[in-house]
Amino acid sequence: MSNAIRVDQIGQNTKRIAELVGMVRAAGPLPALRDVYAALRQDEILGSVRLAGAALDAADVRALLQRGRAIGGHRLTDYLLVHGYAEAAAWTAQRGTRPGPVTTEDLRALHRMAAGPLADGGAWRTRTLPPFADGTVPPPHWLVPFETATYVGRLALAENDPAPLAVARAIARLVRLQPFPNANGRVARLVGMLVCYRRGLPPLVLDARARRAYDGALHAALGGDPLPLAHVVGRALIRALERLRDAIENDAALQPLAAFAADGRADALYKAAQRGKLRVVRRKGRLLTTETWVADYRTNRNAP
Repeated sequence: MSNAIRVDQIGQNTKRIAELVGMVRAAGPLPALRDVYAALRQDEILGSVRLAGAALDAADVRALLQRGRAIGGHRLTDYLLVHGYAEAAAWTAQRGTRPGPVTTEDLRALHRMAAGPLADGGAWRTRTLPPFADGTVPPPHWLVPFETATYVGRLALAENDPAPLAVARAIARLVRLQPFPNANGRVARLVGMLVCYRRGLPPLVLDARARRAYDGALHAALGGDPLPLAHVVGRALIRALERLRDAIENDAALQPLAAFAADGRADALYKAAQRGKLRVVRRKGRLLTTETWVADYRTNRNAP
């Protein structure tokens, strides 16, 4: 895929994000939005710790965070990883509402929480690392404090960049820098979250489909091409915002998808929903839509 097409995708994603943000903000502080926002924060934690290697599933994470119960028989280190990351994610959400630039001390605070009690939290890396598999070379350890100060300066300079691109660069640059002995990926994603919150965006939920694309996109960004990662970020933000938008839909207008099958078969409608061509709302495992949305889909489907 050419860079021109990728740039166009970033532009389309950014435009869609702005539209959805406007719709959600116009709804005001509804209880339904608070519930979905809380679910997004939990899903963000799940996605990030899965990328970090924790084997916990959604039920395990929910039990640990909501009831303090360690179910599932996983390794102790997995539970500690989730607990520490959740603490760092909560701190990020609070920090995202405060004015002022991100600082190196913010990064060290995130590492202390995300790395957990078994690590030397907040300490800079003290050894020089070999090149990554793609040839990217992290800076020598003695340059880490200086490079980290440069990194936070770049975060401030990126305020006018499209959100997906700013988040992608924030993540990739910190992963390349490797300022800490461990947990750099988690800290990088937390900084990406901080960028999202500063822009009034929801948590960056890296669900299963986003995680499948994340590693390859991150490697491309480490090699100097942040556009694939920006696309992953943009699509993830759109899905999160669509969940918030769906929470404010008028329940009276929503009906099961099968109710709109003209011939008694809803296969085509289900396929259209899966491909994103028919707008739907997911409630308790069911796909719901409205007469207006179905009419729009059928009109667009038959358009020349």
